[in-house]
Amino acid sequence: MKKILCSIIIVLPFLVSKAQDCKAYIPYEKGTVTEITNYDKKGRSIGVVTQTVTAVEHKANNATFSVHQVFEDTQGDGETIETDVTFKCVDGTFYIDMNGYMDQKQMQAYEGMEVKVSMDEIDIPSSYKVGQQLKDGYIQMDVSGGPIPIKMVVSIENRKVVAEEKVTTPAGTFDCVKISQDVVTKSIMNMTISSIEWYAEGVGMVKTETIRKGKLMGYSELTKFKKP
Repeated sequence: MKKILCSIIIVLPFLVSKAQDCKAYIPYEKGTVTEITNYDKKGRSIGVVTQTVTAVEHKANNATFSVHQVFEDTQGDGETIETDVTFKCVDGTFYIDMNGYMDQKQMQAYEGMEVKVSMDEIDIPSSYKVGQQLKDGYIQMDVSGGPIPIKMVVSIENRKVVAEEKVTTPAGTFDCVKISQDVVTKSIMNMTISSIEWYAEGVGMVKTETIRKGKLMGYSELTKFKKP
């Protein structure tokens, strides 16, 4: 009996450790609310994204995080758009929902049409090294039922871990992984921009910068972080 109990005690810590191998770059707790403010190149607020973690589900060493997002236009007519995204931890790797790279106003314009979406998610492994190349990804949208069929593909390419940095925003100071990448949009008009994103474990995106032809187009910062 003592040998059996000893075996259980040894195995259980291993299982707990295995379940915690994945670092999630999203809040761990249901009910956590974050606010990201988007700015133009002159530092003027153009929009606010409020994210609320609505569910956290664990299974074996995997986890799923459901997030409700509300986009508010602070520069135009104050229009709000709501959407839901899902983030995952699978076998030690954190996966980012590619729907976040689609223009939500544009998506709303296709309401009532048949929209088919396919994607290959980008990720952040729990074990990475500065200088490491990361997996590319894409999201493709095919729209039918309108005057003409529309196909749009947004590809995230040339992803690289640039550094580990402390980043201070109005929400606090966070230990972040800094990732650079190219965002390539192919549709009626094609466009390529570069972006830099800072992520903090248990928090999510803390800061972003969008660059085109070497010039800053705009940036985002985490302006609120509230746990339940």
